[in-house]
Amino acid sequence: MNSKNDFHIDLTEEQIAFFRENGYLSIPRITTDEEVEWLKGIYDELFTERTGEAEGRYFDLAGPRAHNGRETLPQVLGPEAQFPELRETVYFRNAHRLAANLLGVESEKVSGGGHMILKPAHYGNATPWHQDEAYWNPEILPHSLSVWLPLDKATVESGCLQFIPKSHKGKVRWHRHIDDDPLVHGLVTDDVDTSEAVACPIPAGGATFHHCRTLHYSAPNTTAAVRRAYILVLGGPPRKPDKPAHRPWQTEEQAALAKLKSLAVDRA
Repeated sequence: MNSKNDFHIDLTEEQIAFFRENGYLSIPRITTDEEVEWLKGIYDELFTERTGEAEGRYFDLAGPRAHNGRETLPQVLGPEAQFPELRETVYFRNAHRLAANLLGVESEKVSGGGHMILKPAHYGNATPWHQDEAYWNPEILPHSLSVWLPLDKATVESGCLQFIPKSHKGKVRWHRHIDDDPLVHGLVTDDVDTSEAVACPIPAGGATFHHCRTLHYSAPNTTAAVRRAYILVLGGPPRKPDKPAHRPWQTEEQAALAKLKSLAVDRA
């Protein structure tokens, strides 16, 4: 990667205060146009090759596991495993430093990695209202956020992120699987007042940040262009709760996947 290593982004005290009060923040630039173009090449290769599919790292977030229909929200988990140079990018470095500022932790204590979500042109599915923590280990209390980098201009019509301000101050809401199908990894919560939503359209190379409990959503991609996004989930050391959180939707998914695997073995 030939992008300049000195491209440095800082946040103001007002931006940090806004994030901590509202649970999200939007900035117009986190990396260079040159790096965005380079990232597009890696991104497209990962999705064209369906990288990690055999290990469960490539799948349709909005469709049942192992379905044969049209993919409307494909996702690649852990792209840094295939391309470790992603950890040396301007984006990765800026994201880590800014995450430390927003979370109020030392930079060296921030860790995490990424995933990529693709919304195909014309039919890319909505990412329903949810909180990221609803997906995670119920035996930890995370102190984390997500950094969302679009590689294409993100508009309301193409699926920019939308947030419910201050929703990070509450508990994890009740979630269910999309279409009430536990073989669909994607989650949705019905416990949301969408009239409070704030959309954050941003250019390619910009970024949004949101706390792991902030309710967020992105609309279907109805435009003629793909919407590519590279997300980093970064956080400081988690804590241990007094007791594990009650998240039956996770148990349902685990049982459904175990059954699917068993059926596959029986057919072999």
